[in-house]
Amino acid sequence: MAQGHGSHRFYFCYLPNEDSWIKLDIVSDIAFGKFQELRTGLAADCLRRRVAHGPLWLPELRDKAWLQILHLVLDKGHIAPERVPVALWATAVASASDPVADFLDRKFGKGKAQDLLDLLGSGNFQDVPAAAASLSGNWTRNTSAPKMISVTHRVLRRVGPYLKGRGPVIGVLAPDGAGKTTLLVELQSHSPLPSTYVYMGLWSGSRHDPWVRRVPGAVVARKVFRILRGSLTARYVSFRGRLVLMDRLAEDTLLASPETKSRLGALTDALALRLQPTPDLVLVLDAPGELMFKRKGEHSPQILEEWRAAYLELAGNLPTARIVDASRSASEVRKEASSLMWRTLVGEEAADPVEPARLPLHLWTLLDWRFLLPVAQCGRVGYGGHIGPDTAASLSLLDPGATRIAMDGSTGAVEFDLVLLSQPDLLLFEKGIRSLSADGWICLQVKRKFTLGRGPHTLGGWKRALERAGFDEVEIHWLVPTLEHPERLVPTASETAVRNTIAHYSSARFGKAKAPVARLALRLGLFNIAAPAGIVIGRRVEEAGHQESA
Repeated sequence: MAQGHGSHRFYFCYLPNEDSWIKLDIVSDIAFGKFQELRTGLAADCLRRRVAHGPLWLPELRDKAWLQILHLVLDKGHIAPERVPVALWATAVASASDPVADFLDRKFGKGKAQDLLDLLGSGNFQDVPAAAASLSGNWTRNTSAPKMISVTHRVLRRVGPYLKGRGPVIGVLAPDGAGKTTLLVELQSHSPLPSTYVYMGLWSGSRHDPWVRRVPGAVVARKVFRILRGSLTARYVSFRGRLVLMDRLAEDTLLASPETKSRLGALTDALALRLQPTPDLVLVLDAPGELMFKRKGEHSPQILEEWRAAYLELAGNLPTARIVDASRSASEVRKEASSLMWRTLVGEEAADPVEPARLPLHLWTLLDWRFLLPVAQCGRVGYGGHIGPDTAASLSLLDPGATRIAMDGSTGAVEFDLVLLSQPDLLLFEKGIRSLSADGWICLQVKRKFTLGRGPHTLGGWKRALERAGFDEVEIHWLVPTLEHPERLVPTASETAVRNTIAHYSSARFGKAKAPVARLALRLGLFNIAAPAGIVIGRRVEEAGHQESA
């Protein structure tokens, strides 16, 4: 919607493949003047006289010429040098006997249309401003309606254009040097959508920092002020129907460990998360620490790399977060962000097939078990169980012909060199073993279960099941924090690795109650029973293969 622009309505569409925006300016009335205050009532007659031009309907040629003339004279008020050819063409096509010319004669007196044609035809374009002022003055002389429309539209234009409904909130999270501000400026300048840049910046420094630190409570007061300013501004802009582009969201507060926060700090963090509008899309920019250090020269590559990992971990917990590779050029990052923003605006889920370069982080982690295998090539891959379309697509990286293991025996005599089973039952587990070739590898992605029933219920139970089936080199790797969104693989045979992981994730995942339980299970040698999810890998030795076939 375009407030104060009469019947104009604007429609937009973004074409990701071409990185271009299409804008349609649709009008349902024909009005002229700076504020569309000079209404004509010509729309219905012009539509009746329209002509087909291929798949399009266009105004009849004489109507088109007269509407162009009135646009130049009444809307622009002068003939700019670049518009002289258009004015001369319209003057040559139009005549004083045309329907629009008859409207002008009835409005201003006989011969007015011909006078306007003579003025433009003479080439004395310096006299056009005076003629435009005369026409506008005569139009508004006998009625107050045009003046009222002009005043109303002038006020409404200060409100500005707006989107239909609430304006979406697009936020960007990343360490310093990833290109947050650059991306938001690029999005705002390249997009024709009405938008407002909002900076949250709860901890950003300023030249007043030395004075603020000396005053007791001033740091907290400044943080609260920034929370109120950023959150209320974003809510107001969104309420007005404008796109909100937020730099540094309140979700930054989730990165700090609760154990390092004071009660007042935790309270202000909660206030920020409560007052800020929920982002419709969070763009998490991912770039190597070395690159971010080169771009901005702040902190160190090691610190930036730690922050990078923290932001990627945070992205896994935000349902609207999308990871964007920020190591590319600014235009490439802006192109991908524009596509994600457009899908958010129109309410579409990503429909593109999963591409290797754009796999979500947790899917890359789900494939990390490949590097646990002592083989360079996995050969033929079979899979089964709770395998989603994204994971199935990512398995094609191992084997483009990766095949789902059929339970009806339709796989026949196919033997796989690698079998991946996600949360299998006993029937699928036995089918996977029979489908595996000698010296082949099996990978089980399993969860701890508390339900009754046949089959292993723990990671340790699945390990014993593989060993009883004749598998060798059986190992357990703990999936942290969950099977659905893992962030790292930790070998449970390494007490140091498990202990360090528990310490790292105790505040975010286990809590103060669960961390001691996990340490106790590790000390008692029961961690393979206590671990909630993991990957169990084993190799089917040749002798076991012969026994199975026998």
